[in-house]
Parts: sequence; structure tokens; C-alpha cells
Amino acid sequence: MQLDWMAFAAMLGFAISITAAIAVVYTVAVSGRGASVRLQRRLAPAPDLPEVIQRSEAISELVAHGLTPLAKLAKPLREDELEAVRGKLTHAGLRSRQAVPIFLASKVLAALFLVAAVLWVSAVRVEPLRMPFLWAFGAAAIGFFLPNLWLSGRVKARQTAISRGLPDVLDLLVTCVEAGLGLDAALQRVAGEVVLSHPLLAEELTLTFLEVKAGFPRTEAFRRLADRTGVQDLKTLAATLNQTELFGTSVGTALRVQSEGMRIRRMQRAEERAARVSVKMSFPLVICFLPTLLVVIVGPALVNIVEVLRSSVK
Repeated sequence: MQLDWMAFAAMLGFAISITAAIAVVYTVAVSGRGASVRLQRRLAPAPDLPEVIQRSEAISELVAHGLTPLAKLAKPLREDELEAVRGKLTHAGLRSRQAVPIFLASKVLAALFLVAAVLWVSAVRVEPLRMPFLWAFGAAAIGFFLPNLWLSGRVKARQTAISRGLPDVLDLLVTCVEAGLGLDAALQRVAGEVVLSHPLLAEELTLTFLEVKAGFPRTEAFRRLADRTGVQDLKTLAATLNQTELFGTSVGTALRVQSEGMRIRRMQRAEERAARVSVKMSFPLVICFLPTLLVVIVGPALVNIVEVLRSSVK
């Protein structure tokens, strides 16, 4: 009877978790792809919003509304922790209003899915797991923190992609500014040029250009760009452009110096990683190769010593 109850609970948990997980994945994909489009259309209004985007927004809001009770279970108690989650989602490119509740609900769904998996394994085994509720508690804890790992990986990958394209983009900006274009027009031109090689950075530059066009001060637009991405080089660039506009110095010279500094820092980071390789290789060498090498070298000698000692004893 206990096994039947556990199997039923596991099947029900699987069904609910998988259905909700599919809805969450679809909504996250839609919100990640459509957030920038919606923001661009708010800054540069179009006559009509495509029907596909309207349908996607409606589905996202419906899913987020349905997952609100689960999101409340994982909602941080402190407001600063909730702001940190919202900031990480922004750095990951998930800027829609439904991003926070869907992410919090996904933590609960992952925990329920792993708990259902543990109960299912315990039910189908010939001998049930000992202390299944302890295993379920551990699975729930792991599932609750798995979305955090996914979010951290997405943020890191996005920031790395943006950082890699910054020196090239700054070189193009320097070329456009020195050719006579204004900084705003240069942003628009460069964003169109790098849309294939660096699509994430092109998207962010386009949003920055649209914010300036909508009336934001240029320094504020670049500060918002740095806050959206969380890239340290963009924060430095925003501060440099702020000083340039404050003191009236050459924008092209400032961008050129900033580009050279970014390339130097990128080279230093590469050299730092190369220097870590020897330290990281010492662990597998000591743990894996050294014992094998000792067995090959010292093994025959030990065998000979043992045979000599046995013959001398006889």
C-alpha cells in the first residue's frame, strides 16, 4: 500500500512538474527573445505590434499568473535579495515583468521534480530506499538551487560574449567618430555592422541609441547600458564618456585609449589563465600519473626484493 501511494505521488509529481517546466521553458525563451523587441518598440514606436509578439506576451502573462503561488514559496524575505535576483535576471537578458516570478517558480518546480524522481525510484525498486524522505529532502534542496547555477552560467556566458566584442566595437566607434559622425550616429552605425559577429552587444548598443533618441542624457544611457549588462569594462567606458562630456575633451581619443586598455586587460587575463594551468595540472599529475609512475618504476624492484627475502628465509 505504501509503494502504491509513493508511485501515485511520483507519477502525479512528474506530470505536474513536466507540464509546468515546459510552460516555464517556453515562457523564458519567449521573454528572453521578446524583451528587447518590446523595449525597442516602446522607445521607437511602430504603427502596430506584430500578432506573434502579442500572443507571446499573453501566454507569458498567463503562465506567470498561474505560477504565482509557487513563486511566493521561493520569494526572498528581504527586499535586497529580491533586487539581487532581479539584477541577475537583467544581466542574463531576461528583462520582462514575468521573469522574476517565473524564475522563482522554476526553483520550486525543480525541487518537486527531483522529489518525484526520488519517490519514483524508491517505488519501482525491489527494495525501497532507506529513509526515502531524507533522500527527498536532499533532492528538494538540490533542485531548489539548480536554477541559480543555470542563471549564473547564463550571466557569465552573456558577459563573456559582450566583453569579447567590446574592443572591436570601440575600434569601429573610433573610426566612425574620427570620420565625422557624432557619437549617437556612430552607435547606430556600429550596432548595424556588428549584428552578425556580436549580436548581444549590437542589441545593447541599439537600445542605448534608442534611449538617447528618446530623450535620455547620453551619460545616463551609457550608465544604464552598464547596469543592464553588469560588464566592468562598460562601467569604465560609461565613466570615461561622462568625464569626456563634462570636460569637453575629444571623444575619439577617449575611445581609443579605452579600447587599448581593454585589449591590454584582455591580454593580462589570458596570461593569468595560462599561468594557472601549471598549478591546475599539478593535481592530476600527483593523483593520477605519479602513483602509476611509482608502480612502474618501483614495482619490479619490490618484487625482486620480496623474492630475495623469501629465498634467504628458506
